[in-house]
Amino acid sequence: MVQTLPFDPNFDDCAWTDAWLYVPVMQLVPGVYPAFTVHSWRISEADLCGQVIRLNQPLDVRGLVLRDGRLWMSDVPQERLMMFNNAARSRGRVLVGGLGIGLYPQYALPLAEHMTIVERDADLIPVVEPVVRAAAAHYQVPLEIITSDITETLEATDGGDYDTIFLDTWETLDPVNLPAINALRDRAISRLRPDGTVLLWGYRWMLRLFQQACEQLLALSPIERRNMLDAARRERPAVGTLLGPVAAYLDSHDDPNHDEAVAWYMNYILRARLEDTPR
Repeated sequence: MVQTLPFDPNFDDCAWTDAWLYVPVMQLVPGVYPAFTVHSWRISEADLCGQVIRLNQPLDVRGLVLRDGRLWMSDVPQERLMMFNNAARSRGRVLVGGLGIGLYPQYALPLAEHMTIVERDADLIPVVEPVVRAAAAHYQVPLEIITSDITETLEATDGGDYDTIFLDTWETLDPVNLPAINALRDRAISRLRPDGTVLLWGYRWMLRLFQQACEQLLALSPIERRNMLDAARRERPAVGTLLGPVAAYLDSHDDPNHDEAVAWYMNYILRARLEDTPR
């Protein structure tokens, strides 16, 4: 039997497939809710993981808009594709960190034996829960929705409890999130059954952005590299903190070998954890 990896950093949930187009999803009911408003609109064109696509037919979409006017979550094509791809790798007893707008659970329920969703925002649950419960009833899959923080759930006990753990609790696909996500990933791995899988929304996307920043550093002279890092620390301290070890590695090599440098900084970012990141 082939042994599967508990986490595959090369899995790209932005990889194109048109299969998501043919899977109907139940959508949120538009209206004003205590913490936000659910808006409805139609689109014929969308940005999908950096590529603009035109749809053969207009698509009805929903979006959660916060009181300050910011769009929090939506079910636009990019979100549908990414959630579909993650769901396609799911099976068995599934733990979900983050209820979202209800897309991942709907896509994953046909492959699940049992699903537990952990959501810390109590205002979100009554809005999204009805569509997820309807999907669970349709597929006859037992469903639990818990109001809590996913970190507390993962740390509650050790042992192999789940076949799939899908985490989506960060608001943006920003590489500075990676050390914290890695720590969450490692906790999740400890809760897997044998041959279980941890899936992280947008992880490969964030790795690509990190790689691009490292390639920029690699192409610079030591003085230019130092200036770039100083500017990053002034504008966004978290970026400077994340890239600092990469710059230090490059500075310690007079003429860094490209392949060796890539191997070093990819190993660094895959292992970086929040508590290990220098302040």
